Amino acid sequence: MYVLDYHQQVKRINQMIPLRKNDKTFEVYYHDPQSGELWKSFFPYGKKMANSPKLLRPEPLPNGMEHQLELCLNSGNLADAEGLGIEYSLNPEKWDALLTLLDRNRKKYTRAGFFAFLNKLGVKDPGKAFEALQFDFNKTPISKNELNTLKKRARKLWFKKLIGI
Repeated sequence: MYVLDYHQQVKRINQMIPLRKNDKTFEVYYHDPQSGELWKSFFPYGKKMANSPKLLRPEPLPNGMEHQLELCLNSGNLADAEGLGIEYSLNPEKWDALLTLLDRNRKKYTRAGFFAFLNKLGVKDPGKAFEALQFDFNKTPISKNELNTLKKRARKLWFKKLIGI
């Protein structure tokens, strides 16, 4: 689903037809003539960061966070879990719901996909994630206390999955 490797992205993009490009958001939409799918290439963090990842994925994402998690964390390709984690790292207001879903369904997900997703989500170290995204703590949709609570929950989830509880 997600393509994170630059060389694979170039190879895939060369097989598709560009449809539209947004120079402000750096989003490009492509049509895959072989499958008929619409694909989206974008920088989720924008061009603010020098090492900002570029994502290539089919558009639209499946409906519902639970379905997205199940699809990406169990795909067998870590790029899917990492890509979804990167996308959700931009929405800290959804972290509580994500952690609830991860806790409830943790036995359904592969260990590698689960850990890759949590690493890219940024909830285990929100200060570092917010600094990288250039978020202002005073303007975030959640408070510092809520972030600390989410951080503790993420670490507990990490440990539960690690030991197989």
